[in-house]
Amino acid sequence: MILKALLAASLAASLLGCAAARPPQRIQDAIHTANRYMPEYVAEANKALADAEHPDRERLAGIGDRLAGVLDALDRWASGQEKTPEEDKQ
Repeated sequence: MILKALLAASLAASLLGCAAARPPQRIQDAIHTANRYMPEYVAEANKALADAEHPDRERLAGIGDRLAGVLDALDRWASGQEKTPEEDKQ
């Protein structure tokens, strides 16, 4: 029973540390650079798909839009703008 409690506490502490920690500066810079250009890239790719009347254009455009959203979320996290679970509770 004590072992299970210690394991649960250890896991919770590890997850909390991951949620609160920010990546190294070089990773933050790389994420920020990718995020800066992603919206333009996705818009151009979606336009090219539509112009070419690609048969799978809707699905591919959706993937691009979701990837842009992922990079935006990563950029917010890397720059410290994303709330931690503790901040969400307040």
